[in-house]
Amino acid sequence: MSRPDDFEQVLNAIADPIFVKDRQHRWVTLNDAFCKLIGAERSELIGKSDYDFFPESEAEEFWRKDELVFTTGEANVNDEQFTDASGETHYITTKKVLHVTPRGEQFIVGCINDLTERTRVEKEMQRAREELELKMHERTLELAAINQALSEQIANLDRTSEQLRQSQKMEAIGQLAGGIAHDFNNLLNVIIGYGSLVERASGPDPKLKDLADRIIDAAETAASLTRQLLAFSRKQVLQPEVLELNELVKSVGAMLRRLIGEDIDLEIKVAADVGYIRVDRGQFEQVIINLAVNARDAMPSGGKLTIETSAAKRAAEIVKGDGAGSEFVAVNVIDTGKGIHPDVQAHIFEPFFTTKEQGKGTGLGLATVYGIVTQSNGRISVRSTPGMGTTFTILLPKIERPLSVAPRQVAAKAPLKGSGNVLVVEDQEDLRILLRHILQSQGYHVIEAASGMEAIAKVSDKKDVDLLITDIIMPGMRGWELAQKLSSTHTGLKVLYISGHTDTDLINEGALLEGGTFLEKPFRPEMLLQKVQEILTSGSAKAAKKCS
Repeated sequence: MSRPDDFEQVLNAIADPIFVKDRQHRWVTLNDAFCKLIGAERSELIGKSDYDFFPESEAEEFWRKDELVFTTGEANVNDEQFTDASGETHYITTKKVLHVTPRGEQFIVGCINDLTERTRVEKEMQRAREELELKMHERTLELAAINQALSEQIANLDRTSEQLRQSQKMEAIGQLAGGIAHDFNNLLNVIIGYGSLVERASGPDPKLKDLADRIIDAAETAASLTRQLLAFSRKQVLQPEVLELNELVKSVGAMLRRLIGEDIDLEIKVAADVGYIRVDRGQFEQVIINLAVNARDAMPSGGKLTIETSAAKRAAEIVKGDGAGSEFVAVNVIDTGKGIHPDVQAHIFEPFFTTKEQGKGTGLGLATVYGIVTQSNGRISVRSTPGMGTTFTILLPKIERPLSVAPRQVAAKAPLKGSGNVLVVEDQEDLRILLRHILQSQGYHVIEAASGMEAIAKVSDKKDVDLLITDIIMPGMRGWELAQKLSSTHTGLKVLYISGHTDTDLINEGALLEGGTFLEKPFRPEMLLQKVQEILTSGSAKAAKKCS
């Protein structure tokens, strides 16, 4: 039996599995990568054939393809699979070529590309996507039924005033929208997470990377819709900061010039000494952008858009109740467009209500504006006359001038690799498995649990827990309750809360503990790893205690 020994040293330097077979289909030369793939020593493989290691059906197929190379002399590339000694199935692509020595001896030289891990991730992605589609269909049917029942109930109610009717209707829809957005966020997190893993595993394969990108883009588009639902229902976690109103409006105006088009004249007018407000910068920018986009659509042939700030001297005429005595500032967004009919004005802040043609709008733009402004302790009103343009007025509480306003900071990216013991508590199994996979892939040791009680039992005899990652809303025990219990036995425990149900009331009651950090679902794997790295490399942990 001949053996081309001159190939061995070169073959062992190649990362891909390589093998050489003689005319009797016996392995005569193998590299280290091939031995590792098969799970056997070189001495066990040399001189043996496929029938000695694989099921008969697989070995027969390998021989048939070998014979094609021997008889035709033409190389072939095949997608194949084989079962190793442990019973695990491997998915591979094998390229086989014919090598003939000067003495006329024939050998097959084969090179293998192991696709097992990528195939596994693709199957998990497909399963997660099918589950998402099924659950989205179920939720859609539920939403249709609830909306129908809600509409019938509202139609039969004897309203004492139009203002009360509108408020109750929007609150009820907001609760519904927030609940559905929470469930969708969990499902979308699984899709985005596995999509990112497929993208990372795609390597040089542009087709697979493009497919993964499309899945991620579609899921993130759906996530943007759930964020709008959460904004309308006032269930977002805002990160308010003290900002100078005029500076904020000017910065948004710079972005708008690229957004509204050259046929619309944009004017920014700021009053002197308007003062400071406390808002989430990103959400406030979204409010102005949404109003500007609506104004642009109302001026298809061009026009003028004015954004102005002023002191709200007549705020008491608009703000009722406890806020009537407060000092406010105003932002007016004024357009010279076609205006809004009075019948339409009564419904413009309702979710899914739109006058645009099908496919041109979701009906969530003004509902999102309403939710953000209300959650920021502000008010919004509209004045419009058909053919004479529209003015939206936003009233926000004015605050005293702060001692200093911290500049915006952009955190530097930390390396994704890390180490430490991480306790993951999440009642949604698919998401919990995804979190474990992401963290373990970057070097973290993961302890996982489906509930607070299970988590306590698993770490009762373990003192070395560096970080708790927990969902906020879980059956039996909520995330902050679990953090409180563990903090008494694990000194210096750091906490990362994750949730797609970001109810402000829960936060005010203590959902986010002092020393804890919040990450909103859905998120990409890189966002989770970045947040974990920031927490674990930060200064000394604060003791977890309930917020007042």
